[in-house]
Formats: sequence, structure tokens, C-alpha cells
Amino acid sequence: MSRVRRVGMVALLTLGTAVATLAGNVTVGRFYVELAKAKKVSAVDAVSAEAGLRQAGINLPKLALDKGLTEGDMKSISASLGLTVKTEQPAAAISETQLSTFMSSFEPQLTAPKTGEVGTNQVSDLPSQSGRGKGKKKGHHKSSVEPF
Repeated sequence: MSRVRRVGMVALLTLGTAVATLAGNVTVGRFYVELAKAKKVSAVDAVSAEAGLRQAGINLPKLALDKGLTEGDMKSISASLGLTVKTEQPAAAISETQLSTFMSSFEPQLTAPKTGEVGTNQVSDLPSQSGRGKGKKKGHHKSSVEPF
């Protein structure tokens, strides 16, 4: 009976360690790759994703690509993208679920063009004006030669 308890405890500790590992296996580089996909920046790995995002004008914080992503890291990276994210546990590791929730929640803001850039349904997509553009004139048909 004691042996069964011991094996059960070892299995429980192993399972707890595996779950803890899964909860924090998202790296800064992986987050950069997901951001690059959302921003439509070509990237095959973390290094090319970071380079592409920086080249696109995003001032990313200097973080090691293999570092485990924390809520504080996600907040600072999000700020560089113009997104406001709050956290109460900046040292907490980001899980796969949290990453996918973040990406699906902020995808519209990540894919939207910056102010001044042309995106879908922008002013440049409207048909050109006919040149008149002043509308119908009213009350200006009086003749200066023929007073009433």
C-alpha cells in the first residue's frame, strides 16, 4: 500500500511539473513570430520575425528570443505596438492559451494600418470626384443688369 502511494505521489508530481512546463513554454521569439504573422511580415523563425518587425518600424524592447514570455514582457511588447495591456502579475509566465487569447483579441488592432497608411476602405478607395464638388447653388440667379 505504501508503494502505491509513493508511485501515486511521483506520478502526481510529474504531472504537476509537466503542466507547469506547458504553462510557461511560450518564448519571446514565439510571440514575435505570431506578431509577424498578424502584421503580415514574412518570418520563418524568431530571428527573422524580430528583424522584420523592427524593419517595419516597431520599436521592440531588447529581450532574449529564447526567454520565457511573461506578462510584463507581453505588456512592454504590446506598448511598442500601440496597444494598452494591463497586468497584475508581471512575472507570471504566459501559457499557450493566453497567447492564443491575446492574438485573437488584438488581431484587428494588429492588422489595422497605422494612421495615415492606406488600408481597406480608406479615402483612396473612394471614387474620384467629378471636379465640381460644390453642390447645387441656390439664390444666385439674379441678374445685375435687370433689377426686380
